[in-house]
Amino acid sequence: MNKLFVLFLLMSLNMTYGQVLQSGLILPEENDDNEICCIYSPKNGFTVYSEPNGESIGLLTKNVYQNIGDQSPYRIYFVDQKDNTETQIELQYFREIGYELWALTYTERQDEFVKIKYKNKNFWLKESELHEVGFQLVEWQSFITDNVNNLLGFYANEPGLNLREKPNTNARIIKTLKGDNVQILPTKEHNGLWTKVKVIITKKHPCKTDLTEEENRMEELEGWVKIIDDSGLPNIWYYSRGC
Repeated sequence: MNKLFVLFLLMSLNMTYGQVLQSGLILPEENDDNEICCIYSPKNGFTVYSEPNGESIGLLTKNVYQNIGDQSPYRIYFVDQKDNTETQIELQYFREIGYELWALTYTERQDEFVKIKYKNKNFWLKESELHEVGFQLVEWQSFITDNVNNLLGFYANEPGLNLREKPNTNARIIKTLKGDNVQILPTKEHNGLWTKVKVIITKKHPCKTDLTEEENRMEELEGWVKIIDDSGLPNIWYYSRGC
């Protein structure tokens, strides 16, 4: 019985951590290179595949004839290698991660490939090729906890997020977190999809008040929230452009 329990626990942990890694961002390993602003993409683009271990079908790149002018860093195109057509990928299919900075997001990992969704199409990128051009996969949980001091607060998605005493759904709810006057500060302490957080509740959002930080602060709490849902997507949002 004990052996079976341990096996079940290990399988559950593997499934949980696998979920965390299924969705995230494709980011440069170093972000001080002007050539990768403002949509993060390598100089020569990303090779696109039809499926994991499938054939190459084209390129995601900024380097196309029509991409000229001062807005060219904000445009990226899929160049189909069969007919050489160039299709601009709209910014709505990227995630803004800072002021005027956008990153590709992936929604699935399979056989060392990652899936990029665009309308009704799936583009697959090869992980080893991403690393070769100086990019890395960063799952959402890591991105959030690494950027606590870089982004203007994290806040619960609607309809709210339960702050619990312990990292499980059976634990006592301390408070249901809602609104942008309830700032969530994740720590690097994780338990599967759960993260230990500090919560600061203010009278008004810091961008909407003349009160000092001390005058505006009403309450501080600590506990656990599931900042990532079961599909690996964030349960929280943030202001990418500051106030």
